[in-house]
Amino acid sequence: MKSTIVAKINRHLALLGGAFICVISLLACNAEQIASEQPTESSSSNPSRPNILLVVADDLGMLDIGAFGSEIRTPTIDGLAKAGVSFNSFYTSATCSPTRSMLLSGSDSHMAGLGNMTEHMAPNQRGKEGYEGYLSHNVVSVATLLGDASYRTYMAGKWHLGMKDEQLPYRRGFDESFVLLQGGASYFNDMMGIIPKVPSALYRRNGETVIELPKDFYASEYYADFIIDQIGKDSADGKPFFAYLAFSAPHWPLQVKDEHLDLYHGRYDQGYDALFDDRISAAKKLGVIPEAAVPSPRAPHVRPWSELTKEQQKTQSRVMEIYAAVVERMDFHLGRVLDHLEKTGELDNTLVVFMSDNGAEGSDRSRIPGNDKWLAEAWNLSYENMGRQGSYVFPGAAWARTSAGPFRMYKEFLSEGGIRSPAIIVHPGMHKKGVLSKEFVTVMDITPTILDYAGVSHPGDNYRGQSIKPISGVSLLPFLVG
Repeated sequence: MKSTIVAKINRHLALLGGAFICVISLLACNAEQIASEQPTESSSSNPSRPNILLVVADDLGMLDIGAFGSEIRTPTIDGLAKAGVSFNSFYTSATCSPTRSMLLSGSDSHMAGLGNMTEHMAPNQRGKEGYEGYLSHNVVSVATLLGDASYRTYMAGKWHLGMKDEQLPYRRGFDESFVLLQGGASYFNDMMGIIPKVPSALYRRNGETVIELPKDFYASEYYADFIIDQIGKDSADGKPFFAYLAFSAPHWPLQVKDEHLDLYHGRYDQGYDALFDDRISAAKKLGVIPEAAVPSPRAPHVRPWSELTKEQQKTQSRVMEIYAAVVERMDFHLGRVLDHLEKTGELDNTLVVFMSDNGAEGSDRSRIPGNDKWLAEAWNLSYENMGRQGSYVFPGAAWARTSAGPFRMYKEFLSEGGIRSPAIIVHPGMHKKGVLSKEFVTVMDITPTILDYAGVSHPGDNYRGQSIKPISGVSLLPFLVG
């Protein structure tokens, strides 16, 4: 009875703390989950422990998937929604790395060292406790805990949680990793960075610097390949796996292979205002947003579609065509991973978590001081090159509004459009299928949920004699199993 009462109290505290995280610049959460004193699960005590596939899309908006009202073809993600539970009140940070620190630790981002994204830290924040700028050693990662319990642990994709050797994934619990260290990069093998301060993309294979990428490298495809290869390579050992697939899609610069450039040719010629209305209508029919929802107004600096010149409309339409193609190809490559698991008989014993790290990108990258000259010199910004290697395409505020739906603003803003993201969970033996949950959930709940499924206890405030921060999230397992 005592443990039940404690759990209820902790859940209410976590919800209140999560609300402050969402609204007040991610202030530290008041909730602390009481850690179990039971030892970590041994490798042989539960041979039927599930595999875990954690998938993160980068800057994907709430209404960018078909299951939530989008016209973009996302059959894989929609299939997960039909097989599991979708969440329309899933809250993250407003930017990438704070969300990822909470995701992998279960703790508030200040406890995990990223009270703000490193690139945005003010002088009075940088280097202070809670603003270390990397996944702090004050927290223990979910990969480390699962590895201790004899899980095989893999990661491919965007890291964004530290650049130094001791901060890399292979030092934070991942047996095998291939990662992009920064917040974004070209999708191709030219290894172009996305800001003038860091003009080259930095990749690591475990602790080794990647000097050159394969000629046929395409980020979404290669990351999926890496996860498939690692799962297959070690399948004979009989151990369960934890695979973290962190797509860089659909983060800018938006790029696809030439054969996919025209997947949505002409689809967005009606403009962003019409698409916004279409998505709102579809989302209401699906129950993703209530019928009475009042959409947020257009941002003051965004002009109505009808006021754009024909040339501006042509360019803007192409932007969204490329964005949709990037999302569709990400969905396709996620499907390849799930197909592999199905063919090998592992899918039915795999917990799948899909989520986005924050709201859609709405900033105008060309207007950032210092970017305009660099963009003109380093990239091919012609209309004919849009979406190809060497192009620099970003959604902008008008299209981000169609991704956010009725919610105000977008990534980098601590309003609903910046911190409310799509999420889906599918687990073995699921009784609730095709359910859309309106329950308040935060990204901090993912680690305790994964640990609960794996039968692994969080060590509380002490890990191997080192003082650590306790987790703030709460396991969703009781809810998911009814």
